[in-house]
Parts: sequence; structure tokens; C-alpha cells
Amino acid sequence: MILHTLKIIWTERKVNIWILIELILVFCIMWFCVDYIYFLAKKYIEPEGFGIEQVYAINLGIKDEGQSVINSDDEEKKAELFENIWTIFDRIKAYPEIENACISSAAVPHSGSWMSREFFIDTVIDYPQKKSVTPEFFDVFGINMEKGKSFSGDNMNEAVVSGDVDNILLKKSVFQIDTINYGDHNSQDYLRLKVTGVANKSKRSQFDAYNTMVYIPLRRDEGDLLYTPSIEISVRVKPGTTKGFEERFSKNMQEQIAVGPYFLSSVQSFRDIRSNYIKWNGWDNNLKSIYSISAFLLINIFLAVVGTFWFRIQSRRSEIGLRIALGASHSRVKRLFMTETLILLFLASIIATVICINVTLVDVLKDIGVPSINREWNPIHISQYFINYGLTFIILAVIAIAAVWYPAKRASKIQPAIALRDE
Repeated sequence: MILHTLKIIWTERKVNIWILIELILVFCIMWFCVDYIYFLAKKYIEPEGFGIEQVYAINLGIKDEGQSVINSDDEEKKAELFENIWTIFDRIKAYPEIENACISSAAVPHSGSWMSREFFIDTVIDYPQKKSVTPEFFDVFGINMEKGKSFSGDNMNEAVVSGDVDNILLKKSVFQIDTINYGDHNSQDYLRLKVTGVANKSKRSQFDAYNTMVYIPLRRDEGDLLYTPSIEISVRVKPGTTKGFEERFSKNMQEQIAVGPYFLSSVQSFRDIRSNYIKWNGWDNNLKSIYSISAFLLINIFLAVVGTFWFRIQSRRSEIGLRIALGASHSRVKRLFMTETLILLFLASIIATVICINVTLVDVLKDIGVPSINREWNPIHISQYFINYGLTFIILAVIAIAAVWYPAKRASKIQPAIALRDE
């Protein structure tokens, strides 16, 4: 059956070459749509490594006189600002509806804020994300310890580490790291930090890769705390208090948080922060673009295949009539056209796969502004090529069979006498 179908395809090669080109084109486009959607779906179902349900950000603002102090050289007044921040933090922790609270710098998830510093073990140097946090940070965001425990916050020479997707940090399993050096390896001023615990691996956000991270205790005089965008006060509220929490907290705590030049700017749930981060990162628009392209492509493939094979079947009426006259069953005629379609798709898929792999390796899509995966952060593995091929082929095969089924059904019901009349 297959050998016979191949002979027919070769005989009709002048027509089939255009169908082959069309299938190669749509296979390539669908390949990258599948690649992108599969990547995002895989990232979406991966554990983020933290939890943001019932978690809110308390954002502070600062008056002009406070900004003047920050820009001055008056260390005494700057010290007062630090005390103001910690006074505000203590008052927030005492709010009845709050279960736990933390303060951090460049540490909260779904944030554009990022800080990396030099860490090293022996001669191995890397720049993982550095997060300065109070010990409560792990409880607020539901980050579990896979080994050991969190630091106390009293000893500044302690740290908690977290590895990449394979739990590797500085080319070593995070579970084998007891100490880590922080600072310039060329100087003698670096700190030797005792690793008190290993946190579960986590991401910056839902669609990002797992990052290597080092959590260190936040100093009370951390320089970044003077700048209100860097003051990250996060709270986890008690169960059953989320509804209307922002309004109640703002109303009840407005005056208590007004310490020195600081004031309550806003209260925002991390669910809203996540939505804004996804939009800011372009994931939202990219998803809409890919979904639109995929839907448009699927409809056009269906219509194109229907039109193409309808025309081919009509032009081969006499051949169909002759086959039926010689004893071919209606089901055999239908299978012939469906097999022909799948063989053409298979031939096109082989050529298209070679093209797609080369386009991926060269990373052409990124250069022309098409939404694509950042392969620098997410290198592709051979298994992904097989997944892309399999999913793309199945999708197009289903569409092609659905599109050719009706024309093939009509063709199988042609009366031999009518079909052969033109002959």
C-alpha cells in the first residue's frame, strides 16, 4: 500500500512539489509555536519554590526632607532613618491580622530588582543572585529548608544557599557546601560564610529558570534600605483575612507608619505584583501572539489542505472511477488519499526538521523580533527536538486527515460510469 502510494506521489510530482513546499512551511511555523507553548507550559507547571498566597507588599514613600538627608553626608541623621525603618517594621509585625513579616533588599519574587555578587569556593568563582533578608523571609514566602536551618540573623557570617535545576552551585552540589566565600577573591577582605541551610531551588518568577541564590542576613544599616524602592517589607496574613486587607491595613496603619519622613505609599498583593511582572517581562504579549499565530495557522492549514486535496481529487475522478470499476472498495479509496496525505506530511516533516534545528542553533528568530525562548538561559536538549517533532507532526496529521476526510469520502462514492464518462 505504502509503496504503491509512493509511486502515485512520484507520478504526480509536479503537483505534489507545491503541496510539499506548503507543508514544509507550515511545519516550520508550527514547530516554533509548539516549542514556545510547550516551554511555557512546562515552566508553568514547575514548582516556583515559593508561595505568594496571602502575601502582600507594604510599600513606603519618603518626604523631600528625608530625601535630602539621604543625599547628604550627615551620618547621624542617616542613622535615624535606619531606626525609623526598623520602628515601622516592628509596628507592621504587631498588626493583628499579620501572621509573619520580613524585610529584605533585592530579594522578593516577581520583581525587577536583582543583585548578584562574587562568591567562590577555592578557585571556582560565580555570581549567583544575592538576597539580603531577615530570617522570617523563608516563612513569609513558604521557602522550605531541604537541609539544615535558616540563619538566626544575629551572626552576619552565615548564609543559606540554593542551587540551580540540578541543585548545583559553584560546580558543587549544594548539599556538600559547608562554607562559601563572599567578596573579591583577589583581596583579603572577603568574608567566609558558614552555610547553615540549603533552601529548595526557586525561580525569580513563574516562567524563569531556576537560579542559583545565596541568602545572607540583612544588616540593620544596609545601605540600600535608605532608598524606598529597595525597602521590601513583605507580610503573610492570617487565614481568612485576605478579603479587604489592603483597605483595612491602609486605614488602620496610615498614622502608625508615618515615622520620621516615611509614610505608607501602598499595599499590594503579590498576585497583582506577579501579573504586572509577567506583563512587564513581555510574557503576556508573547503568549497572546503565539496563541493568535497558532490559531490562525491551524485554520489556514485546514482550509489549504481541504482546497488542495479537493482540487486533486476532482482532477483524478477518472482514476478513482477506474479503481472502483476494477473492484477497489470505498474504504480502500479513502485510505489511499489519507495515506498519500500522511506520506507527503512525513516527507515534508523531515526537511522541515532539518531547517528548524538549524534556525534554533543560529537563534535567528530572536534577531528578527519573533517571540522565542532565550536559549542562553534555557539551553535546548536533544529530547526537546523529538518532543517538538512529535507534537508538531501529530497536530498537523490530525488536521490533514480531518481536512482530507470529506473530499476522500465524496471521491469514494463516485459512480464508475459517471467518472469514466469523460474518458
